[in-house]
Parts: sequence; C-alpha cells; structure tokens
Amino acid sequence: MRMVDLSPDQRPRERLLAGHGEGLSEAELLALLWGNGQRGKSAVELAQDLLTRTSGLSGLLQQGLNDWMDQEGIGPAKACQLWAAQELCRRARRTTIKPRINSPKAAGEYLLPRCQGYSEERFGLLALNAKGDLLAERILSQGTSTATLVSPREFFREALRFGATTALAFHNHPSGDPSPSREDIQLTRRLRAAGESLGVPLADHLILGCESFHSFRAAEGWDRE
Repeated sequence: MRMVDLSPDQRPRERLLAGHGEGLSEAELLALLWGNGQRGKSAVELAQDLLTRTSGLSGLLQQGLNDWMDQEGIGPAKACQLWAAQELCRRARRTTIKPRINSPKAAGEYLLPRCQGYSEERFGLLALNAKGDLLAERILSQGTSTATLVSPREFFREALRFGATTALAFHNHPSGDPSPSREDIQLTRRLRAAGESLGVPLADHLILGCESFHSFRAAEGWDRE
C-alpha cells in the first residue's frame, strides 16, 4: 500500500475523504473553507488564530462581510465565500418546520440565530396567526450600522398581505447590545397604536443583540395591561 505524506493543509481534507469528517475540529472545518496557508502558517493555524480573535465559533458566526475582509490573510474572494457559507446556514434555518411563536422566549430563540452576522441594522416582520403559528417572515428595511427605518403603514401592510392575526416586529443591534434606544421605544408605541386601530395587534417588538434580546412585551408587561 502506498503511504500518503500528509501536510498540515491536507490533513483535514484527507480525513474528511476517509470518512472522519465528524471528528474534525472547528479550526479544521474552517480550514477546509479557507484553503491554503499563508506566511509560514498552515490553513488550520490561520483558522485557529481567527477563532481566537473572534472568541470562538459563536463570535465567528457573527462576522459580517466587512468583518471577514478586515481579517488578516482573507481577501475579497475568500471573504465572499465564507460569508456565503454563513448565509446558506441562515437560509437553511428558515426552511425548517415553521414554529409556534407564542411567547418572547420562543420568539427570541427563533430569531437570534437568524440575525447573527449582520453588520447593519435590519428590521423585520413575523406574520402570525391567532395561535402564534408563523405565516411569513420578511426583512422590511436594511439600514446603516446604527439605524434603520420602517413605517407602521409599511409594516402592517405586509402583515395584512399574509393574513396575519398578529404581527411581531424585530430588528438587530450590530453593537451586540439589545438595550432599546429612544427611537426604538417611540417606534414601538407607534406600531402598537397602529395595530390596535387596524385590528392586528403588535405581538411584540424584539431587539436582537449578540447572544441576548430585549422584548418590549416582557419588559413593559403588556400581558398585565
């Protein structure tokens, strides 16, 4: 039998082809996407350096396209490739069985993974029926790194288009801090008022941070009103 001399860059690929992919480390899996090593370091070593700089896999998954391009040793083409892998994961989550979102906890668990890696604010809608079953999910606005704009009219027009009985608003804070701003509070009040007048109550407004979220419903005690 001919023995194969495995270099550090080849080991993850050879192990995968030999049927041992599930035993690969996070750095080795990332190295498979990364490709070749650079500057005297193997792809695995570069990948491990990146995981260290981003505080592990959870931090890595929050990288936006610009974040990837700022990493040492990653050019535009590789940054696009890595970001595309993240986006495929996000879209795959959206094709699973539609959940029942009937509490702030359920909403947060559903939305947090979907908003990781966004380097700008995105404002979205979950159209729900009376039981909280998800009818549709839409991103309505994409803004800057600190702000996004959406009007109550636009928000509820989309909700009604999908036959929603209730509608849940959400947006992310790229800073990772889900604390509401004055603008967030004002917009939530406007959305609640518009929903009441249209007969489509606002189920909640979630602000999504890095690993936590703020629920206006829970924080303001809507269920006690």
